[in-house]
Amino acid sequence: MKAESKKVHGLDFMFAVACYIQSSSLLSSFFVSITRQDSWVIVLFALIICCPVVWIYARLIESFPSKNLFGILQTVYGKYLGNFFCGLYVLFFFILTSLNLSDLSEFVKATIMPQTPLVVLSITFLMTSAWAVYVGGLRQMVKYGFLMTMISLLIVIATIILTMNLMDFENFLPTMDLQPKKYVQATNIVVTIPFAEVIIFLMTTNHVQTGKHGFFPIIFGGVVIGCITILLVIMRDIAVLGNTISLFSMPSFETLRMVSVTQTLSRMEIVFAFILIALLFFKVTWLYYVTVISAKQILRFQDHRRLILLIGALAVTSGFILYPNSLAHNESGQKIVPLVWPIFEIILPLVTLIVAKFRGMTRKRQTGSENQSGSSESKSAAAPQSGSGSQSGSQSGSKSPSGSGKQSDSKSPSDSKEQGDSKSQPKSGSSSGAKQGRDSQSQSRPKSSGSGSYRSQSV
Repeated sequence: MKAESKKVHGLDFMFAVACYIQSSSLLSSFFVSITRQDSWVIVLFALIICCPVVWIYARLIESFPSKNLFGILQTVYGKYLGNFFCGLYVLFFFILTSLNLSDLSEFVKATIMPQTPLVVLSITFLMTSAWAVYVGGLRQMVKYGFLMTMISLLIVIATIILTMNLMDFENFLPTMDLQPKKYVQATNIVVTIPFAEVIIFLMTTNHVQTGKHGFFPIIFGGVVIGCITILLVIMRDIAVLGNTISLFSMPSFETLRMVSVTQTLSRMEIVFAFILIALLFFKVTWLYYVTVISAKQILRFQDHRRLILLIGALAVTSGFILYPNSLAHNESGQKIVPLVWPIFEIILPLVTLIVAKFRGMTRKRQTGSENQSGSSESKSAAAPQSGSGSQSGSQSGSKSPSGSGKQSDSKSPSDSKEQGDSKSQPKSGSSSGAKQGRDSQSQSRPKSSGSGSYRSQSV
């Protein structure tokens, strides 16, 4: 894991968010078993609800631009309470890493290597992720995310075309025919598991360069791309499988089993399985990376290499302890996770933003035009001071026509009348010349201009 010396481009960061959400397409069984043919509507509901959540994330980041999530918590809540919340987030990131590592291992065992022990698969993928975290760094990971996002979109579109002959659009009927409680439950699951998990990206936003647009369009753009992918996958699965979609633990893979181009190009699900494995591997690696840098920051470790192996070993072990099988995992994803995860993903960020607002820590994000106008105002404010300094300097120097005009201004009009025509003539000429050369100073010296005009009238 390299220390990031350069900023990551905002578009690369957006595609990393999209790739992370796309990798959750295998977890659609958490909510399709509840809403069945209306599952595609649930995805749209979740996207609408996710808009204010992403705004909260973006507002937090823009209020503290040089800090990540842990730096924001420590700044807002102080040393002790902030470190307590940071410790809870480390545990949250660690559990996510362990669960997704178990999902990846179980998927490979169920599709490609059924005879391989699950612990061997978990250790293999963990060591690969550990090497990626140790060697790669943030810049390499976001480039991988861009590549996999494009490949995933192409694969989804290709599978829709290849399964067109198997689709029955009557499987979408009837629409909105379930109890409202099920829609609320399913929407909460979709918001909690795929979408609001992007809070893990707040640990790396201090290394992202966004420009004048801010973080909201970047994060929300990634969420929209991921939502479109999941929406296409859900609609494809419903059109192909119908109401039987609720009977499968991995409905997306069951749909891919039916893809057959010709008799010689059947069983193409293995090819698609490798794409899904690559997506899950990106998700596990990113979670692993965030967990390591989070533990390093809160524990103040100088060397992260031992921490990588330690966290990896604990992740493999806890994966078998938390959920010994896929049925327990599905049960937890429907009943426990939607109640616990929102505390870290929605409630605590919202409370942090409110506390920072009341303490006066939030500030308005300055765009490029605002910075330019601010600099022009500062220059215009400094201009009169420099002008007055130059005027005082010119007056304190050698005598000039303006100086003679000033001396003549000190005389009263009666004194100027008593003088002869030979003296009043050059004085009026010099004062009129000084008046023409000092049009910009006429407001600051009303007496000088007035006396000069009086002498010109007397002449």
